[in-house]
Amino acid sequence: MAGCSIANYASGCEVFERLQRSLRVDWRDYVALVAFEYDAREHPFAVLAGIILSQNTSDRNSIRAYLQLREMVGVSPEAVLSAPEDRLIEAIRPAGLARQKARALREAARRILEAGGEKVLLEMPWRELREFLLSIPGVGKKTADVFLQLVRKAPVFAVDTHAARIAKRWGLVGEKAGYDETSRALLEFFGPERSENAHRLLIALGRTYCRARNPRCDVCPLRDICPYPRGCSTGRNDGGEG
Repeated sequence: MAGCSIANYASGCEVFERLQRSLRVDWRDYVALVAFEYDAREHPFAVLAGIILSQNTSDRNSIRAYLQLREMVGVSPEAVLSAPEDRLIEAIRPAGLARQKARALREAARRILEAGGEKVLLEMPWRELREFLLSIPGVGKKTADVFLQLVRKAPVFAVDTHAARIAKRWGLVGEKAGYDETSRALLEFFGPERSENAHRLLIALGRTYCRARNPRCDVCPLRDICPYPRGCSTGRNDGGEG
């Protein structure tokens, strides 16, 4: 953990509680949560499919694609594998990169069925499952960790662009930190019991206040304890953007 850090001023629990009070997180705005609410009880594969669709696009687009996949093809691995390729591509077109994502969905479905079906997503030890998921072309660390956080409640922290940016601005990691270092730092800061909800809160914080360009530091709910953009040399941030 970097020396100039939000942790100098507040614990992860305190930051988490403040974010919960200040930010709106609606499950209908996140494709992974939409898939989880609609289909995870019957088809845990559906959540993985939704996360794959979310790669390199907005949740709005990936939710549209997921709902079309659900209606036009189905969200079980069997349905994805048996659907004509052109129909699968058309269903997920709103998510962008439709051919690439269709290949990833088919490969994930094939690997999961070969491994014993969807039950492996629920029964395989989570560390082993993470390695299995990472072996599937088109499934990276963030995709695997979002699935593990949400479906298996595993002690991991998924890092997207918002989480990476915020962790650096908070001083939890250095500017050159990679995925693994950032994931460990956020998991340590928030604690595994809060990791899944904290992940959503960081997305909401990044979208609303801690934006890549023109961050709204003056109205951020953490403006008095965040070391960005002034740094620790001036003590607590008084809310200015200077």
